[in-house]
Amino acid sequence: MKLEQLVEAMDAQILNGNIVGAFETFAADTCTTKSNPQDLTHTKEQKVQVLRWFFDNIASINRIERPAVQLNGNVTDSQFVFDFTNRQGQPLVYREVIRRTWADGKVVEEQYLIDQTLGTTTNTAAKKPSKKEAVKDVQPAAAQPAAAAAKTGATKPAKTAAPKAAAPKATAPKAAAPKAAKTPAAKSDKPKTGKK
Repeated sequence: MKLEQLVEAMDAQILNGNIVGAFETFAADTCTTKSNPQDLTHTKEQKVQVLRWFFDNIASINRIERPAVQLNGNVTDSQFVFDFTNRQGQPLVYREVIRRTWADGKVVEEQYLIDQTLGTTTNTAAKKPSKKEAVKDVQPAAAQPAAAAAKTGATKPAKTAAPKAAAPKATAPKAAAPKAAKTPAAKSDKPKTGKK
């Protein structure tokens, strides 16, 4: 599989809310991850434990978008917006670029560049969830309770865009008010007096 196909397949799983499964499928056993020098994992197993711990504390995935992707040799950059609500009802919104280094069809290093965006030279084939997918409450299939692990990766909210209380799910649109018929008003037989 070509690198472009690999990144598209991995990102498609992420866009569908299967973040843990995507990492389990595409990461090498010795994959390292980092967002800063204190936020490191050294194996796929360590990162999966962190992801499971994180998603065990997430009540809903409100929206996942990938507005841009870039390929450069064996390195790919995928720009994401993740909008979650935790079990305490607090919104968690992450804006980041996930930089992946690939070898033999597997991710060998993943770096999380918080609050970063890609330039205008992006691949426009990026997939976005439909409105229906963007608001549905999705729990990743692989997100099962696990022992709490040390926080790593994207566990710090970059920015919050909603108030502390969880926003209600989308509802059916309100019916539009009926429009008044456009018929001329009947003329009165009384002469106008100029007074109102």
